Amino acid sequence: MDQLCVECKSATYHQHDALISSLRKQFWQMVPMRFFIWGAWDSTDLERDENIRLISCMRIQGEVMKTIIFHEHTIQFNPSNRYVVLFLKHFIEKVERAPDYNLDDELMEFYVGLASTTEIGYAPSGMCFKTYALDREQYLRVVLKEEQTTISQGTTGLVTWEAGLRLADFFVENPGMRSNYH
Repeated sequence: MDQLCVECKSATYHQHDALISSLRKQFWQMVPMRFFIWGAWDSTDLERDENIRLISCMRIQGEVMKTIIFHEHTIQFNPSNRYVVLFLKHFIEKVERAPDYNLDDELMEFYVGLASTTEIGYAPSGMCFKTYALDREQYLRVVLKEEQTTISQGTTGLVTWEAGLRLADFFVENPGMRSNYH
């Protein structure tokens, strides 16, 4: 039987791990913040007390830093600094919704340091990496180096096309459809 976390007492360690895995997968894919899912996948109300307590748990905050921000894959194939700042800003806002929240010092110091040196304008620029995990454990990955603008040097930029992602999803879900092709 999975035990309740001794820090937040609102979720099991398995639920903590599932949340971190979900956050990491979305972070690596650079999911826009307006589409980001911050709570339990099976929850229809992400503002429920247990979801707020879970995301504000000190263990979760530490895991966000250790297994997302400072994960060896994130270090090697980093999303843009702008995206990291936006992710941390939204994460901290979620934590602050808890009635008796505490913020992890390392998380706040890193966020403030990065935010003070990063341009957060409306037009992202430069190259970044997006990672798409192909398995539940997130060991099988496809890493794409992308331009952050849709138009680059007068033509379509180096961005992932949504139609390509949908086609890949279709073939993953329907493996028989591609079995006779080379």
